Amino acid sequence: MTRTTLLAPLFALLLGTSLMAQTPAQAPKPAQEQELVFELKAPGEPTLHILHTDNGLKIKEYPGKVIMLNFFGKNCKWCMKEIPHLVALQKEYKGKLQIVAIHSQESMTPGERHLLDKRFHFDYPIYEYQDNVDFVRYIAMRTGWQGGLPLTLVFDANGDFVYKFPGYAPMEDLKKVIDFAIESTKKGQ
Repeated sequence: MTRTTLLAPLFALLLGTSLMAQTPAQAPKPAQEQELVFELKAPGEPTLHILHTDNGLKIKEYPGKVIMLNFFGKNCKWCMKEIPHLVALQKEYKGKLQIVAIHSQESMTPGERHLLDKRFHFDYPIYEYQDNVDFVRYIAMRTGWQGGLPLTLVFDANGDFVYKFPGYAPMEDLKKVIDFAIESTKKGQ
């Protein structure tokens, strides 16, 4: 084997690793940027159409709203501590905020989902990772996420990335970022 043959895979690996660690605002644009659309699907939930943008993403079904994308797990104690905040925020910022959750552990059985619904009274859609693998991988690539839960990403109403909460986020911190996203949307209009 030649030296070039050995170095090419190493260079590709290093380049790929550095791209995956970039934040959404720094990620390079794919050639077909406006065509990159994902559909989030789950039984009993609306199908969401998600468009890649330069600085984040837009969800066609929620125009003009701040988007909070939350990755959680049924066996994650910090996720269970954070969910009441998310439910309260969805009510408090009605008309301005839309939370979209993706369950990112082994799929919930219908019984487990029912118990969580009964416990938390979700008023935002929840999707399963296994049904939306391509989108979850896309988020992991753009944010450098390696699967730690919870993970919450906030996008302003223009679709621009605002903030990443890797791990549990206290209610006060979530509110500050939502308020900032609402204000930055107003300034950007």
